[in-house]
Amino acid sequence: MTNNNLKKNVISAIKSCELEGFVYTKEEKQVFDRIASGEITVDEAREIFKRMS
Repeated sequence: MTNNNLKKNVISAIKSCELEGFVYTKEEKQVFDRIASGEITVDEAREIFKRMS
């Protein structure tokens, strides 16, 4: 998957959840930005989110 497609998919997922009423924190959005840029994997992000909770 290209970075452009990855970024579009991450943005789409965020917007979908926000439409359902979920509100992301600034820190959570920063993690999603790191996924979208290819800096970290989804599995790495999952571990970060676990530590945030």
